[in-house]
Amino acid sequence: MLTPDGMHDPDVIDPSPTLEVFGFAAVATTGGTAVLPRRDDWLDARASGVQAVPDWNDLPINGVSQAVVHLQKGRAATWHALGAAWARLEPGGRLLLVGGNDLGIKSAVKRLSVELCQPAVIAANRARARVAVWRREGAAEPDRPVVEPVEVVSGRDRFKLRSTPGVFSADGVDPGTRLLLEHIEALSPPTTIFDPGCGLGVLGLAALRRWPTATAVLADADHRAVACAGGSAADLGLADRCKIMWWDATRDPAPARSCDLVLVNPPFHSGVPVDLQPARAIFRAIDAVLSPGGRALIVANRTLPWERDLRLIGRHSQLADEGGYKVIEVVR
Repeated sequence: MLTPDGMHDPDVIDPSPTLEVFGFAAVATTGGTAVLPRRDDWLDARASGVQAVPDWNDLPINGVSQAVVHLQKGRAATWHALGAAWARLEPGGRLLLVGGNDLGIKSAVKRLSVELCQPAVIAANRARARVAVWRREGAAEPDRPVVEPVEVVSGRDRFKLRSTPGVFSADGVDPGTRLLLEHIEALSPPTTIFDPGCGLGVLGLAALRRWPTATAVLADADHRAVACAGGSAADLGLADRCKIMWWDATRDPAPARSCDLVLVNPPFHSGVPVDLQPARAIFRAIDAVLSPGGRALIVANRTLPWERDLRLIGRHSQLADEGGYKVIEVVR
């Protein structure tokens, strides 16, 4: 069957087991392993009978003859994946980059061809997508992005967090989160904190540093974020006071119980398009865990209609409207 991106056109994919990143269509056909950091993708792959892992840790170097990487919106995440996949190809193995014109597949193919010192073979070329192939030969390799720690400023406190390509705000704390951090200063000390969609762990770990007797649950659907947050918690000496979970609000039950403070910068993108459903699923989880008298602080783009959802949790009010963002407080 021909597919929109051409990956399953005749002679594009070899029948040998495949290492596939950010997708599992090839592995479903050839066998092998899919690397899927997003929990919903991982759950879908496992439900389809595909072998899938959330990260690279258990995959050997020089272990496969074919690797497929699906082009991502973020170039750093794509090149990080290309470098990891390239390292796991045996000599002479094939690397396939699959992607649409809307994500910039043509420029990505040109760049990778320069870095690998070999021209790409265009194995499939559609009106809106293409598949390019290289072989692992010589010493050249993809130019992996440099990852720097992210500095967090919360009141008088400053600390650094681990980061990795592809995670939200991987290169620095976003303006919305910075605005929310300004509003935790005046809060009464909580007992238990919930940070759903925690990303690198900025909000939850800043709160634990501010309130040394509190505990926290940090959760995110991106395994890369969970790994960074867990590593940072250990670096900062906070691991014994927090539980960090790989959790998808749309698929998994609420990971905490009876929390008196929730801090959240909810997502509103799923890949490229706007998608409000993950945030609404997070709000349902907040409703399930927020204790009587507890409060939730939510930061969001000013135009997002979260008030209609939040009023079902408790009494809400707007604490700030600045720089295109608003901070909403919900008290149960």
